[in-house]
Amino acid sequence: MRKILISLTLLLVIGTSCTKWLDVNKNVDAPDWVAPILRLAPTIAAYEGIGFDLRAIAPMVQYFGGAGYSGVFGVHSYYSGSDAGGEAWRMVYWLQGMNIEHIINDGRQREEFTLAGMGLTIKAYSWHILASLHGDLPVKDAFVPGLLAHNYDDQAYAFQQVRSWARQAIAEFDKQDKNVYPTLATNDLIYAGNVSKWKKLAYAVLARNYIAMSKKDAKYLDSAIACVDLSFASAADDATIRFDATGVSNNSNFFGRLRGNIAHTYTQSDYMVQIMTGTVPNYNTEGAIEGLLEKQIITDTATLDPRTILMFGSRDTMPANQNDIKKGTFNFVGVRQGYSIHTNFFGLTSAPTEATSGTGRWFFRDDARWPLTTYAELQFIKAEALFLKNQKAAAFEAFKNGVSGHMEWVKSLIVPGTVVKNAANKQTSVIGDKITVARFNQLAAEYMNSKFVNNLPLADFSLSHIMMQKYVALYPWSLDVWNDLRRYHYDLVLGAGGVPVTGTSYTPDIVYHKLNTDPNRVYKGFYLQPADVINRRQKFAQWNYGSPCYRLRPRYNSEYMWNLGSLKKLQPIPGDADNYHTSIVWFAIPGN
Repeated sequence: MRKILISLTLLLVIGTSCTKWLDVNKNVDAPDWVAPILRLAPTIAAYEGIGFDLRAIAPMVQYFGGAGYSGVFGVHSYYSGSDAGGEAWRMVYWLQGMNIEHIINDGRQREEFTLAGMGLTIKAYSWHILASLHGDLPVKDAFVPGLLAHNYDDQAYAFQQVRSWARQAIAEFDKQDKNVYPTLATNDLIYAGNVSKWKKLAYAVLARNYIAMSKKDAKYLDSAIACVDLSFASAADDATIRFDATGVSNNSNFFGRLRGNIAHTYTQSDYMVQIMTGTVPNYNTEGAIEGLLEKQIITDTATLDPRTILMFGSRDTMPANQNDIKKGTFNFVGVRQGYSIHTNFFGLTSAPTEATSGTGRWFFRDDARWPLTTYAELQFIKAEALFLKNQKAAAFEAFKNGVSGHMEWVKSLIVPGTVVKNAANKQTSVIGDKITVARFNQLAAEYMNSKFVNNLPLADFSLSHIMMQKYVALYPWSLDVWNDLRRYHYDLVLGAGGVPVTGTSYTPDIVYHKLNTDPNRVYKGFYLQPADVINRRQKFAQWNYGSPCYRLRPRYNSEYMWNLGSLKKLQPIPGDADNYHTSIVWFAIPGN
């Protein structure tokens, strides 16, 4: 009897102990599962990775000049043994990574189809960025547990998956949710729970993807147009990320004053200032400047594009009377990549502080919303597609919508300026913007009715007008602008296969651009650093062998440290080769 009692006692103790151990593993402070809605905000916040990689891409596409990464990426090189230019890799595989997978899978299982659709849209958007930047990358092996090496898939497959996820997202949005989400507006940092706008964003991802592939097959032009028409109806639909900017850097705009990422390192490039002020130079056969290019595309020296006042920093004081703002009121100075800056984006000659700049200005403000894509961008996608289909009149209407939509987005970030004065009552800086919405509207209407937009003769309307206005509209927030420049191969003279080749397009010392008078030249006045014109005679790195960059190298600390065997298998240039970054990405090679 005593043995039986002991046995029963042991059983009770063991049973109770097992239950308590299981309870301990369900730590409320570190749960092993959280509802999909709670994962949404962190995955959206991970888009700060776009800003990190823009510090590499913006100098390469000649948005930014100055020091910092500009000196390396501006000459289409890279930092060896560094994660610089690898943030999208980290964002997609780690920061969003399994969080997105759980949002999608748990959302479907719980019949929370809205969240599943949001997860799929984010996944499609992010993988489009990742595949665009890097070309080949692990897709099938991305989240397979237990693998010690991850094989690479080609860009064509990655793009195919992007379109599949976007279409799945659209299908999920069409389903009826089982549950309600009381906190959706709080956790959705983009649309505050507006499902119809999320569906439009999924179509926007498709439009971006189709236009990127349009050199592969003309049928993608029709697909891009169709998806644009199902996407944003106006600038009110723009997909932008909210920042609370509560005084800490992790919830503030990446380019804002608080984070200091571009405080006194970068500024507007010389090329950006040239096209936005109508001062693109005309170069003679020796590469010297002889006056200005006869046909300026964005504006000329007699016409003010008011976007310059917001996009660029200047040292000029803000007029007391806004009506005094006109052509010549502000002087904008741009610099080349790798050179000391004249004026930073905050209009200063030193890093901004709270006293001189408050929370910053325009897009360079702590709480300024960051675009993922805009109505303007989509209208330019449609305009390009229509133009390439020889539907010039319809392309012109989309072009005008694009410029108008960009004016609306630019204006949406304006915060009226407050003058800062010194002890001598002299204006030293401005907190906020030097132009009001009212004055901007007046000047924007004048510009829209100029010969550069609404009164541009249809006979003079060209692909350059579309692509250069799109180039302006993506400044300085978009990585996708690099897709456009690579699709048109930086306006280099091309070989017989429609891609740059050594000898014809470049040598180890120089690159050869199409003439600005060539009707096939898209970006008028754009010259890579080794071009034989004044201010552009800096060679690429030795390991480029004369070629421009076509892809970012994978993230060093994941791929070159742990997945080198898979990198070595890539063709035609192995991923461990010193010139792997010059391997032309699939979408930029004409034909199938």
